Amino acid sequence: MESAIPRILKTPILAMYHDDKHELLTLEVELPDVESENITLLMHENSFYLKAFSKTVEYFGSFFLDGPVDPEKATAVNSKGMLTIKVPYKERFMCARYIPVR
Repeated sequence: MESAIPRILKTPILAMYHDDKHELLTLEVELPDVESENITLLMHENSFYLKAFSKTVEYFGSFFLDGPVDPEKATAVNSKGMLTIKVPYKERFMCARYIPVR
């Protein structure tokens, strides 16, 4: 029987960072109280879509990535409310440059 209380809709908190060699992108998505079987993750070369739910909250969103990745080599692990996705870049950051901040 479904709960009479509707789920709260939220965009999850997301951290995105690459390794020192600019070869691997890591995404950390906060999904408190969400079981792995309640997560849908679709990854493209330049973006990903996520939909997940717990008893009281539904998380969803589409997010752009900072460079082209190889979604065929992506891995995802859900542990203690944190979904960690690791995916290699298709190529290194060839056009990126550091900008001095004054």
